[in-house]
Amino acid sequence: MSDARRDAVNAPFVTQLRTRGDAIDLVAGGASASEAFLIRAQVHEAWDAVRVRVTASSVIAEVKRAALTALTSDGSDPDAYVVKVRGHEVLDESCSLADVEVRAGSTVFVHARRRRPIR
Repeated sequence: MSDARRDAVNAPFVTQLRTRGDAIDLVAGGASASEAFLIRAQVHEAWDAVRVRVTASSVIAEVKRAALTALTSDGSDPDAYVVKVRGHEVLDESCSLADVEVRAGSTVFVHARRRRPIR
């Protein structure tokens, strides 16, 4: 069974909700397919979300960069955005997903550090 098919079968329901396109793959070449899982990364200002295929050792900053690249067209500066998991801001974005207890089906929220007017 292909990785994309396996992800579709094993994906938690939350990763299938209103997401754009195929999953972004951040799994390193050395990781086994059984270690990989899907999460949902939502960029508040884009009003959209993407599925991201990761492992527990993936870094928060990588997920944030991938979501911003996929969902913003203006080449947004990652430093102007914060990441929240379960309502709490992740202060050290160099930590792994396991460190902040992100599991399969979790949603990672990315939003602007400062409020911006909606145009």
